[in-house]
Parts: sequence; C-alpha cells; structure tokens
Amino acid sequence: MKSFTSILVTVLFLCTVITSYSQEALWQLDFEKEVEWTKVTESAILLVGTSDMTLMGIDSRNGSVIWESDLMKGAKGVKGADGKKMEISSIFDQYLGLISDEEVPELSDYAVIKYSTLMGFKNFSIINIMTGEVIISPRKAELPVQKVLGKEMATFNFNGSGYIPSMRAAVISASWQDFNQKGNPWVVKTMIIDLPSGNTRWQSDALGIDALPATLPDGNLLFAGKYQIAKINAKDGAYMWSFNTSEKNQTFESFDTSLDLQSGYFFEKKKNSGQLSALNLNDGKPIWSFDIKLKVVPQMFAIRDGVVVVDDKWLSLYNLDDGSVKWQAKKAVGDVIDLGNAGIGVAARGTRLLMLDRNTGEIKWDEKVKGIGIDQICAKGIMYSDLKGRLGLITFGGDKVWDKKGMLEVPSVRYRYSFEKELMYISGDLYEVDLMTGDYKLLVSGINKSFEGDEDPNSMELVNNGILLSSSNNLMMIEPDGAQRWHKHWPAPEMSLAAKIAIRTMQVVATAAAVSNSVAAQNTNSIGSSKMYQSQSDQWSNVASSGSEEARKKFTASKSKGNLKVILAVIGKGGQKAGAGFVKVDKTTGDELATFLVGEKEPVYDFDPISGQVFLKTSKKQIVSYTF
Repeated sequence: MKSFTSILVTVLFLCTVITSYSQEALWQLDFEKEVEWTKVTESAILLVGTSDMTLMGIDSRNGSVIWESDLMKGAKGVKGADGKKMEISSIFDQYLGLISDEEVPELSDYAVIKYSTLMGFKNFSIINIMTGEVIISPRKAELPVQKVLGKEMATFNFNGSGYIPSMRAAVISASWQDFNQKGNPWVVKTMIIDLPSGNTRWQSDALGIDALPATLPDGNLLFAGKYQIAKINAKDGAYMWSFNTSEKNQTFESFDTSLDLQSGYFFEKKKNSGQLSALNLNDGKPIWSFDIKLKVVPQMFAIRDGVVVVDDKWLSLYNLDDGSVKWQAKKAVGDVIDLGNAGIGVAARGTRLLMLDRNTGEIKWDEKVKGIGIDQICAKGIMYSDLKGRLGLITFGGDKVWDKKGMLEVPSVRYRYSFEKELMYISGDLYEVDLMTGDYKLLVSGINKSFEGDEDPNSMELVNNGILLSSSNNLMMIEPDGAQRWHKHWPAPEMSLAAKIAIRTMQVVATAAAVSNSVAAQNTNSIGSSKMYQSQSDQWSNVASSGSEEARKKFTASKSKGNLKVILAVIGKGGQKAGAGFVKVDKTTGDELATFLVGEKEPVYDFDPISGQVFLKTSKKQIVSYTF
C-alpha cells in the first residue's frame, strides 16, 4: 500500500492550563469516544481508531467523517506475545495495513485488516479507505456464519486468505462441513478478487487452501491444500494439474519448494509413517514418491540438490533426481540454509551454527555461541548475533572475523544505504559496515555528545545524497564519508523530571525490545527465513561471478516520503511552557520553513510530511487540523 510514514510524537507536560492557538484551524472534529490511534495516508484520508475499536475515515482536507466501520471491533482484547492485552493503538498498527504499489498508485486507496485472537475469533477484510466500502470479507463472500463466544463470525481459512502483491488481487478461501446437505459433506470455496476494480476474477468450488498461493515463474499459481496440491491458471482459475494425497483420509502436513519454484516436496502422514513426494511444478508430474518411517512431522528445506528433511534426530538429504538418501547428519538438527559452494548452513536452535559439506554431509565447522542467530548473509560469510544482541561475522570457512572484543555491540539504529554498505548507530558512535569485505570502521564518533538535549538518533534516511540522522529535536546531515554537512537543534519544551525519566525509560525499553525481537526472530528461523538467506547468498555469489553493477542497480535504499519534518520546540515568548510550538523543517537543508505556536498543551499529533498538515489531538475526544 502506498503510504508515507507519519510521525507520531507524544510529549508529556506538567501543566494543565489550555491556551488558544496563534492561528485559525483548518477544521475541528469532536468524537463521542476517545481517540486512541490515527494514521495519515497518501489518499488524503486520516484514519482514526477510537476506544470502542471503531475505525473511521476522515477527509483530511475539511475534517468531514466519510465513513465508519466496526471491522476492528473483534480485535479488542487481543493479547501480545507476552500474554498481556495489547494497547488499542498497537492493535490498529499491527492488524491494519495500507497497500502500497509503485506501479499502480490507486492501490494506496485500500487497506487490509486481518487478525486472529486466542479465543478463536478472526477476521479478514480489504476496504476502500476513500469510501469505507468492503471489497472482500468472509461475509461478502457469503461464507457460512458460526458463533464464537456469542459473537457471529464467518467461516474462512485464515492462513489461506490475504492480499497477493504479485497478482494485485486478494484471495479468500474456506472449507466447512455442510450439515444442511445430505451426508454432511465437506464444502470448499476459493475466490480471487482483483484490485483496484473489486471484481471477482474467478471462483472455485473445488479448491480449498490453507496457505497463500505462490506465483510461479510463468505467472500462474501454486495452491497447497490439506488434501490437494494444484497449479491453477491465474486468469480463469482452471486446473493445469493437481496432486492428491495417496489415501482419502490423509493430509499434507509439511512442504517446501525450491527457490526457483521449479520443484516441490510434500509430506503426508500415514499412520506411524509418511509419504514423501517430489513434483515438477511446471507440469505436476511426480519425480519420485516413497514411504519413510518418521515418528514426527518433519521440517523440509528445498535446496539445489533436493530436499533436506529434518526430524527430531536426523538431518537427511534426499536427491532431487531419484529420491535416494545422499547423506544423513546426526546432531545437526536445525534450520537449513543453502549457501551454494560454501556448503549447507544449519542454525541449531540458538545454540550453534554449523557448516556441512554439501556432498557428504560431514561437519566442516561447528561454532557454539549462546543465543546464536543469523543476522544476514554477506559476501564473506555469515553475520550472526549472540544472546546479548552483539553482532559477529564468521567466514564461510569457519573463521571468526569479528571475535570477542571485535564484535559490534547492540545497534540501536541500522540503515543499509547502498548494496555494499550498512550504517549502525552503536552507543553514541556511527559505524559503517562493508558487506562485501566484512570490514567495519568508525565513521562518526560522539554523535550523542553532538546531539543536544540528551538525545540519540532514532532514525536514519537517505536525503539529498546525504545521510540524515534524526531525533526528536536534532537533525544532522552527514556526507557518505562521515563529514558533517549541517546540524540543527531546537530546544524541547520543558518537561518535568518524571516525564524525562519516563521518556528515557521508554527509549531504553524500546531498544531492548528491538534487540530481543531481533534475537528471537533469528533463533526461530522459519522456512521463509531460510529462503531469504539463500537468496542473499545467491546475490553475493552473482556479484562475485558477474560483477556488482547489476546488483547495485536492483538495490534501492528505503526512503521516507516527503522532505518535511515537524519538530515540537520552544518557538514563542513566555518561557519553556507557554512558548511551545511546532517548527516545520526542510530535511534537505535543515532550514525552518514555518512555525506554529501551541502554548501550554500536551501535544499528541500526526503530521503529513508531504502537505505539511498537522493533526493535533487537543483532548482525548478532539482532533484539530492546522497547516503552517
């Protein structure tokens, strides 16, 4: 979804007196319920979420309420990974996403809502944020309704429903037992809905899926269901081939496809054993199929040579050509990464990182690091993190490049600004990591001392051929070689000591959470992560064999929309509190473009970095918009 980054800033003040603003508002809107969440969009729609989980679309130009929706109400009380109820603002952020497509700007008018609660309540919808119209949902697809904890909920396959960017279409699928028909048969239904038209491309009453389809090289779709694997014509839904379980009551329990989507591997459970099959995904013809004795459902990782099957004791490589076992490795259980000529990498559940010889399965090296997880694949080797979040680099040959004192401490901000270079802000200093050579250097020291107001950078972005480091009240532009182009600081309005401690505590907690999430993510590498690392390895291999020019052309650093930034600062008379207001700054030069006096308030606001419009939450139930 094409959305730009909105800047959400909350600043706590110790004052309660409300003063008038220095200029007339564009509009003011009062709500019946408390405003918990806002999001600025490219479509000139301000999305608002209230305390009763109502979602509203506001015309940001005049403040009129265009539509209201109860689609998010089922998500109230959703619990996070820690088992605690999530804040309402976090629920909206996590379960409502804007569609973005550089080639089709109209798709930025659509949002995806998808959530599932621990109590079994779930929802999936795509809405037009300009009108509030529901484009697709289980109810609109006329799927059967059931009751969950007294609430009505349509039946659908959660994992098999969603938005598919490669198709610019949504898929919704369901399977249910129809007790209104004789014999209570199982019924399936799958629909493809085009965007932005909202038209049904096709519907199938023979296909039910439990995972989103993959787009094959020829543009058609690979659908994986419990009982059937099928290649479907993307245009009309016609079957091109299908592969069913060997017996009626069996189900496919595990599968993976090669990175190039030429071959697929599928495992179906058969009582105390299972059947493993390899398919040619172009024509659906079985390459081989046979029974294997396994007590558990295995993980499978497709690699160039075939498929690696991982159970609770062994890691076994089955040849693509004939299904024979090429080798087995014991005590090497973990997530598998195909690293080309370097070998087969295995991340063994946060305890060790191994490299296996791809021809024999023998362990070439075995590195034990507490909490180890893969960060990324570089040209020279594997960048990894340890339990503390520190970063190390080990070559494909098993030599540690950054070891012990050479490890990089926990980065609080990271930004990859070119194909070969990544910036990391660590404990006040800015480092540049060369992903080609594996070297790193101190680019700028003491940034935390240069930033005034006891602040650290919390973001980096590429602006006007320079690197912009930002905090709440500091902007610093540096050249790629580390030379400072300019630095600006605007004093923040006065806060109480308690507020300062609270904000600093939140910063520390946020950093720790980011590190924790990063480590946790690396320690639970999924098959998807394995494919991502294999893709990274292939990219560097291609660079080594054919030069890096093509890779450089394909790489694009992430960029923020718009060149404006709003900073809450002291701009008027009356001291720290009464002089509080907003400064609109040009991010390319650091020049002030305009100011706007707020006064003694507790500003909570969203800002449109393209138009310069501010949406100020003046009270719990009121939003006022200004432009300056």
